Amino acid sequence: MININYSKERKSKKHLIFRYKSRAFETYSAFQKFLPEISFPKILDFGSADGITLLETHNLLKAKSSLGIEYSKELIDNAPNFPKNCSLIKGDVTENINEIKINYYDLVTSLAILEHLENPIQLFEKAHDALKIGGIIIASCPAPIWDKISGKAKLHHDEFHAHDFEQSVFDELSQKAGFQKLQYRRFMSAPIGFLPYLNLNVSPRFSHYVDKWLHIAKIFNWTFVNQLYVAQKIA
Repeated sequence: MININYSKERKSKKHLIFRYKSRAFETYSAFQKFLPEISFPKILDFGSADGITLLETHNLLKAKSSLGIEYSKELIDNAPNFPKNCSLIKGDVTENINEIKINYYDLVTSLAILEHLENPIQLFEKAHDALKIGGIIIASCPAPIWDKISGKAKLHHDEFHAHDFEQSVFDELSQKAGFQKLQYRRFMSAPIGFLPYLNLNVSPRFSHYVDKWLHIAKIFNWTFVNQLYVAQKIA
């Protein structure tokens, strides 16, 4: 999980800025793809950490309102300044939280948190309760093999992961919670994701379009270091 030192580094180190901006941009792109008719969505974000990814997503989607849930008060205290319609509160994403409205949100996001939870099905169930019919959940996790490689190469902080997520795990949890799968795909090619470590600026939009071309040539699918999953509440 993100600690306070890592949170502070995310505001200055290019590779960490690239990571959170990429997650936000992929969320934005997926929402535009599957719910293009919804302007100014209402967003609920599980596991917001310091809230900078939530704020980026909020701004990209021009959200009507955004609510982030984070367990660590220390990270909440390190959050950026939010607009009035975007906020971060303390809470456990696997437990009931009074501030979360039922059948209300257009989008629930869960970015780089599922792998840390002992019982991730609880998050899927709470997301299903919170979404209005037709709303979607967008979740991301690192690809396990690349996560292990980058850990050994000391490219990220050591973190505890309760689960290794693959497509089959996403599918199982999503189906159990009552969702209908819309999309599973990998994103962020390793060669592109490594460029910010060399102090090079890479835009998330550029990375997204490189991904699209690499997906066409399926032989490069193994290079993607992250996973994105999108599912819809249909009843």
